[in-house]
Amino acid sequence: MVIAEQAGIRNSKKLMAFGIVAVFIVAAVGVGGSYWWKQHNEPSQASAADCALAQKIIDSAQKIPQDKAAATKWHLDMHNLRKAKMKDGYLGATVARYEDWAADRVTGQTAAPTKQELAEVADTANAHCTDAKRTLVFPPIAS
Repeated sequence: MVIAEQAGIRNSKKLMAFGIVAVFIVAAVGVGGSYWWKQHNEPSQASAADCALAQKIIDSAQKIPQDKAAATKWHLDMHNLRKAKMKDGYLGATVARYEDWAADRVTGQTAAPTKQELAEVADTANAHCTDAKRTLVFPPIAS
């Protein structure tokens, strides 16, 4: 009887040790998975140069030529500049949306974006410039 009790105690200790190890492994996987998920869902971070170029393009949209052919040329020039020099494609896509609004407004293809649309674009773009410590300013598209 004593031997059976000692064997039972040894098995209990082994199970407890196994349980503790399992808890630590599950916790480590949980922490690692949580970190990966957070990194995966955060916006990419553009360089200071990309953010400066984005602001340059945004500012340029305020001086877009009112002639349709000139506005189309401006749009193509900004597209080419952005594609050639901007490394963060996600920031580039957001700035491209603003470019499109500005050019389309001149060519008569669309109305100016709403305040909410403009705010969403600004928030998205600025999320990419957090690490660069830049705040992009998106003025309303002029009529």
